[in-house]
Amino acid sequence: MAMDFDSQLIESVEVRRNRLSASFLFGLNPTERRWKDRTNSFVYGLIIAALICAFCVALSFVINILTNYINDRNEREQQREQQELERQQMEQEGQAQGTSRHPELSGAPVSPAATALLVSLPVSQPSAPQADALPPTPWRS
Repeated sequence: MAMDFDSQLIESVEVRRNRLSASFLFGLNPTERRWKDRTNSFVYGLIIAALICAFCVALSFVINILTNYINDRNEREQQREQQELERQQMEQEGQAQGTSRHPELSGAPVSPAATALLVSLPVSQPSAPQADALPPTPWRS
């Protein structure tokens, strides 16, 4: 019987301590305590959901950037390969015909007469628009 009284006393002291600490932390009204607990849980849930959404958006952004970079790099490599193949085909055609489009690549020297001919050609300058040719406007008389 004495053991029952001691255990009851210990339990009542524990319950009292819990109630005092809860009232100290959350206030005196037990209904208000329940609402604060639920509101805190809701706010924490919202914060966690917002962090998860921000992480997903950032991850999607990084994946999109990396995918675009890889696609651009692959396109550039394909273009280089295609240009290389075209150049090789042009060289093969030039070798099959016995001449090359580029005399400096084929090893044939450029004659001084051809150089002198190119230097002596007149260079045409683009003509500048004349002010007389423009139609009259209210600010230009």
